Amino acid sequence: MAPKRWHTAAAVAFWLVVWQLGATLANRNLLIPVPTPVDTLTALWRLGGTESFWLAVGASAMRICLGFVSAVALGTVCAVLSERWGLFRVTAEPLLRLVRAVPVASVTILVFLWLPRERIPGFIAFLTVFPIVWSNVAGGIRSADRGLAEMARVFGMSRWNILRKITLPEIRPYFTAAIATGLGFAWKSGVAAEIICRTNRSLGNMLWSSKSAVAYDEVFALTLVIVVWSVVLESGTRALLKGGRHDTL
Repeated sequence: MAPKRWHTAAAVAFWLVVWQLGATLANRNLLIPVPTPVDTLTALWRLGGTESFWLAVGASAMRICLGFVSAVALGTVCAVLSERWGLFRVTAEPLLRLVRAVPVASVTILVFLWLPRERIPGFIAFLTVFPIVWSNVAGGIRSADRGLAEMARVFGMSRWNILRKITLPEIRPYFTAAIATGLGFAWKSGVAAEIICRTNRSLGNMLWSSKSAVAYDEVFALTLVIVVWSVVLESGTRALLKGGRHDTL
């Protein structure tokens, strides 16, 4: 194992010990105990043996990932259009600012009037990620060295090769940053929408039900699942983009 991974593992182990000791001491004076790491893993094992848990995990992942992918695709297109046509940028800027400013809870309650509750988490994830991708990709396009692209065009390089070997590599760091940031926000906002809407077959609904039943060990276990899903998807996406970068270059 690489030294960096050893350090990460040691840090995680340290905080698990702190969590265990802190919960043990706090539970002496609390009517409702704070779940320890052991309690959380036990609850996770118990949930893992139920079909409803796996259906909820799959359904939440599908909804949120669909909203995320849609936001990445449309955000990238809008970024290109806004940097190519000033009128489009000026017209769309107020809408982009509005999407950024409106709280997730407010939007969730509003769209609940018009959308089926199964579609709301994906829509909320889309609205959360869309402005992030748009702003980052547009910033990458603006920062690209147009002089280098123009020089390559003078020397006879085709438009496709200029795009593939010059423009895209310059935009890629901004795009990667948008993906990494957007994934985390997509999961947070998507699960929050599931809780507010009580979406059937969802991690958010299971969180609400566990909270209502005062089963906080399950709340901690479900939160752990959400965090792990977010980390796995983010790491997988980073690895995919990294591989794509080597192929491009």
